[in-house]
Amino acid sequence: MTALIALLSLSPLALAASYADPVSKIRFTLPPGWKVRPGLEEGMRVLRVIPPKPDQRERAAISVRIGVRKAKRGESLARMAAAFRQEDGDREAANFVRVNQKTGRLVTEYRDGRFVSNRLWIVRHNLHVIQSLDKNRLLEARCTANASEFKTYRRQMEAICLSAQWARR
Repeated sequence: MTALIALLSLSPLALAASYADPVSKIRFTLPPGWKVRPGLEEGMRVLRVIPPKPDQRERAAISVRIGVRKAKRGESLARMAAAFRQEDGDREAANFVRVNQKTGRLVTEYRDGRFVSNRLWIVRHNLHVIQSLDKNRLLEARCTANASEFKTYRRQMEAICLSAQWARR
């Protein structure tokens, strides 16, 4: 009986698996049912993490992208954090910005808006993690959903984006 209660009390994240991409050497926690689709965007390998249910992809408009990119000239975590603290176009000032210089990691949450079909304005909630790998490369993990749905899927998206890391070769 105790074993049955223990099994029933496990959260879905307790059943999450670890995913490691053999090409890019990116590792992260993958919640049950979620799938990884590697692809190329702007000439760089990007891992798209797809939620299991169609309504999560459509109504919640969940978008999870993880990849390594080249750092722009003069780009630093401190400068990026300062930029996120200010509004920029359709992006609001971040409601959370944390830089850990020791680990070389920036974690921020912010909302932005965009027009979709029929001139409907949608507000999106973003969890954005940027990890400095070296002077020239950044690991970037971005988890986004419609602001009205973000809270529902927060734990799963945090499990993915906050666990993203690059395995040193």
